[in-house]
Amino acid sequence: MAPNFGTNTNCATTNLFPSISAFFLASNSIGTIYRAYSRRDYYTIGFIVFEYSAFLLLDLCLTAFHELPSRNRSRRRKFLQLAIWFLYSAMVFGFSTYFGPLFGDPVCEYSLYVVSVVGSAFLFYVFVIWDECLGADEEKKVTYKVVKVQVYYDSVWEKV
Repeated sequence: MAPNFGTNTNCATTNLFPSISAFFLASNSIGTIYRAYSRRDYYTIGFIVFEYSAFLLLDLCLTAFHELPSRNRSRRRKFLQLAIWFLYSAMVFGFSTYFGPLFGDPVCEYSLYVVSVVGSAFLFYVFVIWDECLGADEEKKVTYKVVKVQVYYDSVWEKV
């Protein structure tokens, strides 16, 4: 079930936990870049910069997407859906490219790519195609007849 981002805006933890996680992610990324630079590991520096920037863009797109009304079927919504899918897929393929050679066995490395492709295709189906089908169903006007039923009953507490 998707969280409702419009509720509980007065709570102090609404902005605290994402800020703490962003701080830890930034500090760990800076530390990893420093260690990689001292070892002259430029491949890791590129990987960390790519993943961190993709994460920030993905967070920005997800925030903008959740601010749109659910019945909004505009070009902006479609663009955000495709951007979210592309950024997620790029991040997953980046992880597969970086960590695949660490398995040592080419079969395990290729299986990691297969999992990445299947996950990306599943996300594309659910996030883009299935959402369009839901939008087409919502546009159909369905009328319901409202029936009000009044129930009269005696309560035990009323007799006490």
